[in-house]
Amino acid sequence: MPLTRKQIHEQVYFFTLVLIAVSLPLSIFTTSMFQLFLLLNWLVELRYREKWQKVVSNRALQVFLLIFGLHLVGLLWSSDLAYALHDIKIKLPLLAFPVIIATSRPLSAWEVRRILLFFSLGVLAASMASLFKLAGWLSGGMEGYRDLSLFISHIRFSLMVVLALLVSVYFLFIKREGTPVAEKAYYAAVLIWFPVFLVLLKSLSGIFIAGLLAFFVLLRALFEIRDPVIRFMVLVPVLMIPLFTILYLSHSIERFYRIEQVDEEQLDRYTAEGNPYKHRPWYKEAENGHYTWLYVCEEELEREWNKVSSFDYHGHTSNDRSVRVTLIRFLTSRGLRKDANGLRQLTAAEIEAIEQGTTNHLFMKRFRLYPRIYEVLWEIDRYQRGYAPSEKSVVQRYLYLQAGWSIATDHLLLGVGNGDVKQEFKDYYDAVNSPLEPRWRLRAHNQFLTFMISFGVPGLLIFLVALVAPLFLAGRQRSFLATGFLLLLMLSMLSEDTLETATGAGFSAFFYAIFVFGPDFPWLRPGTKNGKTNTIPHA
Repeated sequence: MPLTRKQIHEQVYFFTLVLIAVSLPLSIFTTSMFQLFLLLNWLVELRYREKWQKVVSNRALQVFLLIFGLHLVGLLWSSDLAYALHDIKIKLPLLAFPVIIATSRPLSAWEVRRILLFFSLGVLAASMASLFKLAGWLSGGMEGYRDLSLFISHIRFSLMVVLALLVSVYFLFIKREGTPVAEKAYYAAVLIWFPVFLVLLKSLSGIFIAGLLAFFVLLRALFEIRDPVIRFMVLVPVLMIPLFTILYLSHSIERFYRIEQVDEEQLDRYTAEGNPYKHRPWYKEAENGHYTWLYVCEEELEREWNKVSSFDYHGHTSNDRSVRVTLIRFLTSRGLRKDANGLRQLTAAEIEAIEQGTTNHLFMKRFRLYPRIYEVLWEIDRYQRGYAPSEKSVVQRYLYLQAGWSIATDHLLLGVGNGDVKQEFKDYYDAVNSPLEPRWRLRAHNQFLTFMISFGVPGLLIFLVALVAPLFLAGRQRSFLATGFLLLLMLSMLSEDTLETATGAGFSAFFYAIFVFGPDFPWLRPGTKNGKTNTIPHA
């Protein structure tokens, strides 16, 4: 029996959602293309009166659309209309996905499961590509951990990895019934791999959010378990997560600031070859507890380096760092003297790492988290010593927040308008003569602060209500995936302008709409007694 026109549109709708889900971690281009295809299918489907009635009757949808509405109202006091319209273009997914998904046929549990499975497979494929890149099986250079995310921003990618982890937990431990054994085996495998990959990706925000979500998941389970023995077994990891985190960070900080004791009078004056060392004890820079500018003989370093490398000693590494400084820092990190004897102790892999700009042997340890923490502490220490903050991500974020807070407090009532945010930051950096280089003078990197800058305190409050209230208005406050994703989203907004890029806005709007407006809610079906049902689904 041939499909009706309505059934064809519904099938196109579902398969397009699957294609968007799998594209999100893999391709900005195909994600945008399938978003456009989804919109065209929705428009060609017609039934506008029925769709309008769904919008009018859906209070949760109306409240969520206030986020997009804020950006339209912000045009009224934006002087840079071109930038404001560009900003609205980026935010279009916040309008399109909720409206299309809320006014289309509700998704069945099987369809939601397929969408989430293909999203997880997309994340797995992207992570495997990153692993192949790290192993050297894919062409192209790699200057740092950020280059491990091949298709989208590493921060956005880390959020997708965390969501894929939530999906795995859901199908393994919460909705076990109805999930095929093969899918359970897949989710069990990626539940092991994705945390390892987060460490490999060195995304501190992703690791932090994953840790907090794990804590809240276990805490939720704790309150639902009646058996005292099992409850105690769950209580132990609940307590261990924050305790281990505090102990690990404390140990990392103590380890970073554990510096060797040096008696200047006892320092050797000559190398084994009889050449004089240069000692600069007044420079307190250190690598792994060793002072960088002690035991330096550049005559020997230059001679020996040019024997083993095609990169000139006074030239630049592949990522445009000074070969000379990179070599000296790397040798220091190994606890070696900066002379011919020290350089000869480097392996071929370490020589290659130096040529690529690796300044510390710790950074060669891909599957350890401490090198990333070390890098953060080093950036902070350098900034405190008066060095320029450019290209220091954590220090830069502090300066971004400082700039954003200053702008926001000067425009508390209405903000500056979403069109003038970029210009306000530029004016602020110029006014304070910021030490940041022009290309690093960026925005707040805090979504809540960005809304406050754009629309004032009232706009921030509207944003918070529009983000949280639909969960309750739609009856999804007990949904594991809906509440988990909302928590993920809000945590990401503390350190990122999550909605200020096309990828971030698309990812956020797509899954928010899928979890809150998409599934078939049994308790909202006509004829359900008191709007309630004995079974509260988790999806």
